[in-house]
Amino acid sequence: MDVFAIKKGRALKLSVDEFEKQTCHDYPYYRKKKDKRLSLYAICPECGNPIQIVNMYGEEMMQNRTHKITLYGKHTGRAVEGFPYWDEEEMKNCSLYKPSPLGNTEIRTKTEESEEIKEIIEKNWRKIKQDIRGIVGVNLTNKEMEHMYEVFMDSHAYSYKAVNKYNIPYAMLRYQETILIYKSFLFDSPMSEIVKKRINSNSKYFAISDKRINKKGSKYYKIGIYFTKYQRKERKQYIHMVIYEADGSGKKDRSIILEERIEMKSWIYQ
Repeated sequence: MDVFAIKKGRALKLSVDEFEKQTCHDYPYYRKKKDKRLSLYAICPECGNPIQIVNMYGEEMMQNRTHKITLYGKHTGRAVEGFPYWDEEEMKNCSLYKPSPLGNTEIRTKTEESEEIKEIIEKNWRKIKQDIRGIVGVNLTNKEMEHMYEVFMDSHAYSYKAVNKYNIPYAMLRYQETILIYKSFLFDSPMSEIVKKRINSNSKYFAISDKRINKKGSKYYKIGIYFTKYQRKERKQYIHMVIYEADGSGKKDRSIILEERIEMKSWIYQ
């Protein structure tokens, strides 16, 4: 996980600066092991159980394939001195402990958690819209965004076990119909440059000029986005964004313009 907490329910983005600010290098968050190396702990913002912070200052767990050092938190799986709360059942039911694949439609049993996610979306919808636009690199119209909202909320997708408080923008993109983007403008984010390059180089029927997605001819074709292929590798989660074009019926001349793997990060909403 890339979040931590000092108090259950108050998630904080995991970084060296934020962790040091919140803990002041004090016990029980900092402690020495028998070999005199530092061992760092916090609590999971979701279930309240202790978590260990890995790779804060060194190469504790270098990724085997990529040789990259990733800062992350993981459940300890046991009680830790200095942290009074430990509940194994709560840990195993935690959305941050072995997350369900995004795309799974299994309903969670805790209805209060689903209602909390629903309330977060309702309260933070304006901010979530901007975060979604940043993820896709396209300034999706308010009409398209409101349709996305209705599809997600009316289908009660917030009740799916795979949806949690920290992946809401990705979940709303995953459990969705095709998002049409013809005549949309690019959104100022890192993804927008990728979208522009791929559409201009790979599309037969569309091009981007003056940051707007336009048709090259007069025939009716459509261009859309959908999200697919959730992956979990070496403590990280990924999802694929696909942009495709097709004829008006959507059945002929369908071709993929872009398929980009996106590393999922945690989004924190109050």
